[in-house]
Amino acid sequence: MRFQIVITYLANEREKRVIHSVLDDISDILYLTDLKAHERASALKMADVILSRSVVEAEIKLQEVVQLKSTRFIQLIFAGADNVPFAAIPENITVASNVGAFAEPLAEHVLAMTLCLAKSILPRHLQLAHGNFNQTVLNKELRGGICGIVGMGSNGAAIARVMKGVGMEVHGINRSATSSFPLDFIGELADMDEVLRRSDVVVLTVPLTRQTLHLIGRHEFEIMKPDGILINVARGKVVAQRALYNHLKTTPAFSAGIDTWWSEPGDPGGFKLDYPFFDLPNMIGSPHNADDVPGIMTAATKIAAENIRCFLEGKAIRGKVNRADYIPRKNTEL
Repeated sequence: MRFQIVITYLANEREKRVIHSVLDDISDILYLTDLKAHERASALKMADVILSRSVVEAEIKLQEVVQLKSTRFIQLIFAGADNVPFAAIPENITVASNVGAFAEPLAEHVLAMTLCLAKSILPRHLQLAHGNFNQTVLNKELRGGICGIVGMGSNGAAIARVMKGVGMEVHGINRSATSSFPLDFIGELADMDEVLRRSDVVVLTVPLTRQTLHLIGRHEFEIMKPDGILINVARGKVVAQRALYNHLKTTPAFSAGIDTWWSEPGDPGGFKLDYPFFDLPNMIGSPHNADDVPGIMTAATKIAAENIRCFLEGKAIRGKVNRADYIPRKNTEL
């Protein structure tokens, strides 16, 4: 039996080669970007599997999503599933995110941000640019400190390896209180306050769900170390924006590195902030590109394609999403 797989986004030639090398022998592969309107409707109606970056409107319209009558599996290229319009996707369809596909470059970026903040690289650079050769401020040493990771999945494990490499203890938090990587401590969400209290560096790498929306707010900042470092490579809304801004403003020894923002270019309002974070000397940011390195999309495509094959062959899959965890998107009502 041959299956029909529909790709919803514009894949490059390297990505196409990977997809075909993994799936050609068991499936017919169609690309929505190559099809006319009536051909799209027919392809989607007959699709057994959808491969999509994140099932957003730019790839596949909501009116098309609800017409997936034969589809049994949607595989995401990206690791996050918070943009998926679950309300429009038939309940019988299994959705899988691409967990761990971007973990290694993400972990490097976390370390880079942490070192930049711990060593006050940007403030010292700006002082030098103005002729101030200031050697009176001590750097912060990571070795011997504690890194608390909230979200000990594949990303968390990769971050833990990197932080262990610079001599930090690593304490982790997730729902199961288990980790594939050996930690100095692993707990569940009930243990988060204690991990926040003892950590010199806190890294957020949880998905944005009902449970993690504004997971870090005023209370959490109040119990963190006054000279602590927060790195957010999860989603912007995992952190309460006003609480973070106020804490950075009133606690100048505290610092934050932000890669994921509350509103980004793909959102209706575009990239915008409610508070002037970039006026603060104790914050650095990057444009949600922590995992964007050469070849990463090809590698992620291969992992996704292999997961599709596992599903079609009745084997265990990675990254199955529990749609009940996610907050319904406002624009998914048809």
